[in-house]
Amino acid sequence: MHLSRALALEYAETQYLRARVQGLASLPGNPYRACLYGEPGCGAFVVGGNPSPMMNRVHGDRAQDARRLVDLLQSCVAYAPAIALIAESAKVVPALELQGLPLQRLKGWTHGQLFAPVGEIVAPPSVLDIEPVTASTLEVFCTLHREGFNTPAAARPATQAAFGGLLNDGRGHLYLLREQGVAVAGAALFIADNGVAYLGTAFTTRAARGLGYHRALIAHRLQQAAALGARSVAATALVNSQSRRNLEHCGLRLSHLQTLYRACLLYTSPSPRDQRGS
Repeated sequence: MHLSRALALEYAETQYLRARVQGLASLPGNPYRACLYGEPGCGAFVVGGNPSPMMNRVHGDRAQDARRLVDLLQSCVAYAPAIALIAESAKVVPALELQGLPLQRLKGWTHGQLFAPVGEIVAPPSVLDIEPVTASTLEVFCTLHREGFNTPAAARPATQAAFGGLLNDGRGHLYLLREQGVAVAGAALFIADNGVAYLGTAFTTRAARGLGYHRALIAHRLQQAAALGARSVAATALVNSQSRRNLEHCGLRLSHLQTLYRACLLYTSPSPRDQRGS
């Protein structure tokens, strides 16, 4: 594992998620009780209206920011935030300590983090109908996202508002893929300030799976990343998933594993199946 590259990848993903929470916090009246603490490199983002670990995290370099991370975990205890830690092997420990604070691994929240320099990727142009999402098509994008990830009804308004905030952030880009005029898949791209293009959420309707749309959206975002000046690209996928195989087919390679933990004084996490939807 190349540590500096792994940290750059983690930073880019954190910026992507933090930007979504920033969009919620910027809404008049802050209806979803979204808050941000600290700085982009070390801080926390939490959303009272959405319990997902994707929206409630403490982040930073474990080696350099350990004390600050513990303080954030304790000060944000009401939101039950997760903390993402880098793992070097598939043997992820179920429990560990951070500055004396016991942490418990969240089951179902270990992912492969993939990476590639832009110059090493050759993404063939797609002949499919892929368009950028606008304010007028945001609801279509979010409807497909809900179907793809089975988002709980209570979390849907916050999820749509978060994607709306990302769309208004100059670093965020959303895409829809249409087949014969009907939207069947979507994906996100985020250009972090360290030059890493993070391939965010991607989803396909159940009826349209297995037809190559996911790979097409990966290739399209790789082309967009290069056009937007990114130096490298990164993505997250379950290790044994088709998503990982599609990413590797397009040139990305496994950098490391990421595992989410929660302080033992916090309550049990929601089901990863219902809450992931990155």
